[in-house]
Amino acid sequence: MTQKTDFIYLDHVADTKFIAYGDTIEKVFENAALATLSVIADISTIHPKTAFEIDLETTGTAGKENLMVDFLSELLYLFDAEETVLGAVYVKEAGVKKDDDGNDVWFINAVVSGEPIDSAKQNFKTEVKAITYSGIRVEETPTGFEAEVVLDL
Repeated sequence: MTQKTDFIYLDHVADTKFIAYGDTIEKVFENAALATLSVIADISTIHPKTAFEIDLETTGTAGKENLMVDFLSELLYLFDAEETVLGAVYVKEAGVKKDDDGNDVWFINAVVSGEPIDSAKQNFKTEVKAITYSGIRVEETPTGFEAEVVLDL
């Protein structure tokens, strides 16, 4: 399965840093996920057989940034806990809503898919230990959305 990606990697001293772009908030989350997964393995070698639904919510003044960290961290969790290398991402819905007290709640509903880890079959690149809060940025721009993320390798 081939997906159009829209991200660039930036220079970083020790870790990997990227900016993901998207016309919508859903697309920027998808592209950030694909950028993260592409650091781990050549996602063109993945033939998705197993799907996982991800539903997350977060609150607070840095809600969308926290949601990005939580979402990308969930991808790492699935890799480790489910022993599945992911290669496809579809964000059904993402955005902000109000809770009963009128506070902003950022949410995402996505489906990710992949196949069991098999190092003889997949082209692995490097291990991503964590998604960092260092320099995290998710914002609307005149042309859509951007997310800047640093991955701890």
